[in-house]
Amino acid sequence: MWYPKRAVPRAFLTVTIDTECDKGAGWRVEKPFGFRGVTVGVKERLEPLFASTGAKGTYLVSGEVMDDPASVEVLAAAKADRGSHLHGETVPPDAHVPDVTNAFQRDYPEPIERAKLTNLTAQFTRVFGRAPTTFRAGRFGVGPASLRILHDLGYRVESSVTPHMDWAQAGAKGLAFLDAPSQPYHPRWDDAGKVGDCPLWEVPITIRKSWKNSLPVIGNRIDPRWLRPTRASGAELVALAKDEIAHAASTTSTASTSPRAPCVLTCMFHNVEIVEGKSPYAKTEAEARRILGSLAELLAFARREDIRVIGLSDVPEVLAS
Repeated sequence: MWYPKRAVPRAFLTVTIDTECDKGAGWRVEKPFGFRGVTVGVKERLEPLFASTGAKGTYLVSGEVMDDPASVEVLAAAKADRGSHLHGETVPPDAHVPDVTNAFQRDYPEPIERAKLTNLTAQFTRVFGRAPTTFRAGRFGVGPASLRILHDLGYRVESSVTPHMDWAQAGAKGLAFLDAPSQPYHPRWDDAGKVGDCPLWEVPITIRKSWKNSLPVIGNRIDPRWLRPTRASGAELVALAKDEIAHAASTTSTASTSPRAPCVLTCMFHNVEIVEGKSPYAKTEAEARRILGSLAELLAFARREDIRVIGLSDVPEVLAS
């Protein structure tokens, strides 16, 4: 994918889908594992939407999904980008069926984190016939050893950084990205939220503060705006995308990218959010359809504005060109 200098679009959009087993209230895992989030969510809902809008989704696939033959068949047939996604409970060593996938990979001892990432990468390679180059940590739990391990395993893109977010209340004290850039950058080896000299590209999820975050006392308790259709309307997603594009255009220089680099918008959600009863966010069919409709509005905006919807693995090439 190469564009002459004058033909470089002002922005690109990646739509990243954390692709996991079916869950319910409180993100409790269905037992035995269920996969309607793939066989219905991906096959019957997302792929037709992407095809109708000329978009390319990115499925970041968890280990238990790759153990399910029907899910693998759906994902292998999808005209999409694919990468890996670690929920450590479902990947050896010590793999098991958890009640909730609540582990943060940064909390594993480095040898255990390395073994799990190595096994996940080998599983992906075996199932899809090529090594993964893109990655997101479950619960965004990237840690000080993670980037070195990913680099050693041949990854090129990491996408766990959530700007303006502090995950202490979720049980991960010290896991915070309050000052992280909102556009792709090369991170520090030991801190994905800071600019450094690691050759991997960190592609952060598009998150921006709102005016509510400046309110005294309660402002820091309100989540900033995410490019995530889960709780945002289509109009809110479009407004956020416009704000991020304007912000990127107004930045004359950064420590990580050329001033002429295009804006990269990164949307995220889970595959299970668009199937009723398979996540905490869509208890009904109407709620699932609402989330899918918000995504459709964002994709329609991208098409109108000539914002190309690319795979996460395409980002390094786009930035290089």
